[in-house]
Amino acid sequence: MEQERLTRTLKMNRKQSRRRTGVHPETFAEMEAVLIEREERKKKSGRPAALSLAEQLLMTLKFWREYRTFAHLGNDWGVHEATVHRTVERVEAALIASPQVQMPKKRVFQEAQIVYSIVAVGASEVPCERPKKVCRPDRLPFCTRQQRRWYSGKKKQHTLKFQLLICTVTQRILGTATSAGAVHELKLFRQSGVRFPHDTAVIGDAGYQGLWLRHRRAITTQKATRASPLCTQQRQENRELAYTRQGMEHVIRRMEVFRVLKGVYRHRRRRFALRVQLIAALCNLTRACQS
Repeated sequence: MEQERLTRTLKMNRKQSRRRTGVHPETFAEMEAVLIEREERKKKSGRPAALSLAEQLLMTLKFWREYRTFAHLGNDWGVHEATVHRTVERVEAALIASPQVQMPKKRVFQEAQIVYSIVAVGASEVPCERPKKVCRPDRLPFCTRQQRRWYSGKKKQHTLKFQLLICTVTQRILGTATSAGAVHELKLFRQSGVRFPHDTAVIGDAGYQGLWLRHRRAITTQKATRASPLCTQQRQENRELAYTRQGMEHVIRRMEVFRVLKGVYRHRRRRFALRVQLIAALCNLTRACQS
């Protein structure tokens, strides 16, 4: 049954494969080659796996794409849910360690031979389960602060936040950063530690007001107040800025095609940043296959 599922997936065309797994067949082949290379480097084979490498990769992609529980995936693939958990983490570790599936380093912005004219920055929030109060009742205020750390006033629920840096020309993701939902976008940008050349223009939405204090060529949306409403020219500038950074919204949409970044995140939060990096790298690979 598992082999038939893999065979049907491999026979799909590019559009059907993208809708089912989130990646094109060429991207699937590159990821499978990474797993095969890692398997060949092993000195000890160990116990034979219940699923082949291609089946393990397909199960991991379906976990990202559909974000079903490990118990449901185990029932479909005929293995225990603990096996699914180990398989997904093993595949993620192999992909994140490969040079083919990695994000550009922070120093790429400082290299003289690579100069991006316009870079867009944006953030999105993913709902998560409310943190449990595991401390003692006499330390209730501390527990409340721990829960407030994940509470987003914008979404009115506990969230995780991820930030993207993209090139507006190629829509290639240049960097990622993650934090708790209560962290402001501008603070998250400062914590990421990214530095741009002086010739690079950075554009952001209204959440990045004050970005020009860190980078002089930063442009953000102008906000109106009761005392000083926007004039016609300012509204026109906001429209032009929104048109320039609309590629950011398209990239976020491609990221959220994988439901692990769209639905309620219910797994360990320390793996959230790793999965954001992996899915961003997959979006870059898929974009390269399209071009």
